Amino acid sequence: MKLLKIISDLLPIPSYTVILICFFFPFITIKCGSTELASITGFDYVSGTDMKEKMKDNEMVKGMQKKMGKDLFETEAENPDSVDESGNPIKAKDSMLPEETQQEKQSRITMMIMMGTPFLMAIIGLIISFVKIRRKALFHIIISVIGFLVMLAFGIIIKNSDELNSISSMAEGVGSGMISIGLGGAYYFATILFLLIIMYFGLEKYLKNFYKKEQETREESLEDFLTKE
Repeated sequence: MKLLKIISDLLPIPSYTVILICFFFPFITIKCGSTELASITGFDYVSGTDMKEKMKDNEMVKGMQKKMGKDLFETEAENPDSVDESGNPIKAKDSMLPEETQQEKQSRITMMIMMGTPFLMAIIGLIISFVKIRRKALFHIIISVIGFLVMLAFGIIIKNSDELNSISSMAEGVGSGMISIGLGGAYYFATILFLLIIMYFGLEKYLKNFYKKEQETREESLEDFLTKE
């Protein structure tokens, strides 16, 4: 049991620390073929970063814009220097990555709140690791369950994000299937660490209860034996 106590005191500190570090590495990678267009860290989601804005300065994106002869980020607007046969101003063509819509903005805010939750859980878990409180293992389980479930939900819904779908639409103009969006290794590592904490403290709680019941059974058996004597 002493070994369990030592592990219980040491395991959460590096685990929560690594989880927080993972948030500063790519959770999402956007690629064109084998070339990375952009990477979005967990902290980008926490801080509400606009992925389209982040992609603007990417050299690959600039090259695509030059090759296609259009600005992927321009908005639809009337061009006063161009008119049609009727003399009406011609509107610019729809951009592949138009300005952020209200729905996309709401989706980004939702993701910000969503990813802020496991980030906050890791901070709270790290603080609790240094504080002497009763039922610390139970707190670690609750914190890690919340963090793990939110991370899992993020992984499930991320490819249905309106913002990511609009980025994927770039493939329509440069070749079907060229743009791919995938979850990064940091996301998987952070999720696994939350799960590891849940499994360890769950197992520890089970072993402690099992040991306690064994002790109670032995004491009852010894008491019955002495009573009979």
